[in-house]
Amino acid sequence: MLARLAPLVTRGIIDNTEQGLISLRLWFVDEKEPVHIRMKGDCLHDIAGCRVEFSNPFSAAKVHALPDLVQAMRHSTLDYVAGDITFSRRLQENNNRAAVNNYLYIEFFADTRSRVLIELTEIPYDISLPQWYQSPADDMVQRQLNMEALRAHVRANVNSYRGPAVSTLTKDMPSCHWDFILNRAEACMAIYPTIHEKYGPEPGGYISAAYVMDRTAFLDKLADEDEADMPPSEDVIEHDWEVADFLEPEQAESLARAMRHSMFREASKMTALVQKLIIEGQEKTRMSREAEEYINTYAGIISHMLSTLLLLESKEQDALSAARLQMLIKRLRALNICGQTLSSPGRELLGSAADSLRNGLESLLSSHFR
Repeated sequence: MLARLAPLVTRGIIDNTEQGLISLRLWFVDEKEPVHIRMKGDCLHDIAGCRVEFSNPFSAAKVHALPDLVQAMRHSTLDYVAGDITFSRRLQENNNRAAVNNYLYIEFFADTRSRVLIELTEIPYDISLPQWYQSPADDMVQRQLNMEALRAHVRANVNSYRGPAVSTLTKDMPSCHWDFILNRAEACMAIYPTIHEKYGPEPGGYISAAYVMDRTAFLDKLADEDEADMPPSEDVIEHDWEVADFLEPEQAESLARAMRHSMFREASKMTALVQKLIIEGQEKTRMSREAEEYINTYAGIISHMLSTLLLLESKEQDALSAARLQMLIKRLRALNICGQTLSSPGRELLGSAADSLRNGLESLLSSHFR
């Protein structure tokens, strides 16, 4: 979980005057007692050894109830680990000037799974002289420790993630190993944008992102190219990561073949309809409880269909594949009943697409298991 708390913070104090200890005090818009956090470690080199006092003139209006995480920081004993804390993170202005400015970046982790981020620019501040000196080597060590903390955060969230492939499993829909392989890849894709946001602007940031995301095979390939005195290709640097990047090479090849299957292409057409008619449709439709139920049901069907197509390719568990196909056909019938409750003017189109998908699965079942 990523918690961006900058709009809720009115002022704060970062005290790293004692080497190896970061004392952080944060005052919030509810004007109650501040949160006081003490963490092992140091700030990055620009403010290491310093005391930084800042205020946030852009904080939100006063609120009566803050997020549960803030309340937990006030009243619970959480395990805090420092991340990057610096006043020298660079931000490009989103205007014609495109100037690059420094901004305050406070990152720390609460009980591993929660990543707290406070980013402030153009704020009043006061910085003391450093009380001790941080060597370049010590700065590099602290950066690596912070990266390890972020890596642990990613691993904890990936391991606890339950997407449609896993969360919609029932005793009637027996699981297969592909459900969990795809669930992990989906978890990585869900958290990756926040990692790319941090490391993307940095020179060589794709290497740091790959390490944090545990893409060891990718790093091994880069190391081999480096040892062969080959520069990284632009495709590697600029490539926007995909689900296949979080699979083993053989798994990625199987996924590519499954996604070329006629049934998955048929499902892709229906997915486009769901996106257009419900997710991007009329507000009355997309905000309804019926729409939410329809989307969740459909997401589980598509996830399990892809896993089943991958299972069919292996030709090792025919009984399991047949049982899953039968259950998918049953769920598509139920989806049509659910679709009749939608107020969308395109529910007939959705019903026709679901029927086409179900007929295709029935044909696949009869042809594959004669």
